[in-house]
Amino acid sequence: MKDRVTALRLPKNNLGKNFNKVDSLRLPATPLPSAKMLLDMKRKYDEFLKYETDGHYSTVYLVCLMLGMDKKLAKTLAEATEAPDTTIHSEERFELNDTWGHPFGPQQKIHSLTGGFHGIEEFFTAIKFLYTPNDKIEELGKLLHRFGDTYAHTKIDNLKPDDIKEHINLEKVDDETIKKYIDSWQVGSEQNLKSKVEPWVTFFNYYMQEYGAEFLENEIKQKDIFKGKTLKEALKDIYLPKGTSDFIMYGANGLTDEHLSVDGGYPDMIYLRPNWYLIYVENLAWLIANKYNLEYSKLDLSLFNKMVNFLARNINKKPSMKGIIDYEIAKFLGKKEIYIPVYYANSPRILASIDGIKTNYLQIAKNVLELTKKYIVEQGLPSNNIMVEEINNWINPKINIGGFYVTEAFKILLK
Repeated sequence: MKDRVTALRLPKNNLGKNFNKVDSLRLPATPLPSAKMLLDMKRKYDEFLKYETDGHYSTVYLVCLMLGMDKKLAKTLAEATEAPDTTIHSEERFELNDTWGHPFGPQQKIHSLTGGFHGIEEFFTAIKFLYTPNDKIEELGKLLHRFGDTYAHTKIDNLKPDDIKEHINLEKVDDETIKKYIDSWQVGSEQNLKSKVEPWVTFFNYYMQEYGAEFLENEIKQKDIFKGKTLKEALKDIYLPKGTSDFIMYGANGLTDEHLSVDGGYPDMIYLRPNWYLIYVENLAWLIANKYNLEYSKLDLSLFNKMVNFLARNINKKPSMKGIIDYEIAKFLGKKEIYIPVYYANSPRILASIDGIKTNYLQIAKNVLELTKKYIVEQGLPSNNIMVEEINNWINPKINIGGFYVTEAFKILLK
């Protein structure tokens, strides 16, 4: 038997070997597409946006801290979760990665761009996370990234306002239309992950003990067991209720640019589907709590509601939670400073470099800075107690659509 794993006993798990350094992650170099495909990608990725660091790194970090996880482990797991999109060298140095454009598997395995069903992708990602050994921090991070992307990469068209019948590009519409989409994404309680996973624990314990971890990937073995069907096919009819579980994901098998060509990645922004994000937070917390034997009841969803409501009041700015959620993390850690990094790319990563040049990440950082300051003031800290320091790197200047710049990050100091 290969890769035998301990049977899943919710919520118990071993915390023993979790401090592998995420700095050691070595993502593969980008497979180079054809010249024609590369030019086409460049055209489509002009305004590329992801579920962003706020939906992966910062959300995972804050949830872990809330649940009582060791601070070092929380940071390590959060960095591993972010690694497919961004290599976090330090609080002020966030380097873009481009696994979202790799054509030989990562789009599906890491970013859930399968064109399949949200409910199936979420379910299997959760099962894989729960059964992955605790010392495989890189793999756990990829799975948490994928878990977040089962929400971020669910097609916006699954729910539309009543008066909109065809797909429209949300980046090109007015605030009133955006508000209609936000209101239409009020989804229900059938998204509770606990109620989905727990009934299957005995089932997965049996087959994982019998065949090892490869059971989840070995479709030949699955077809032997389930009379010609894969595990996903066998469970689909009984697992997917009517409702959001059968929402369709962006993507397809093989290289896919559907998500970006259809919407420019814009629906990944949390403020467009705040209720969807809150469901993600609840299910993420349950998943982490059961994996690491933490107390799910410690999740303070009201804090996430407060941040989401702040986004709603600033809808005209197309707001990100980056900065405001990092302020809440700093409070948990007892820190008096927050860093707003200017994302950058290095030339070996072709698609990341295109993204880094075509997107004005310096201006995005400035926008995040101003919104973060506004949020902090609303929490009761006078504006004259908020100091901002610009961190420059004159040795290694960068270039983007706005020109050359040397700003590496902004540091917010709280008095």
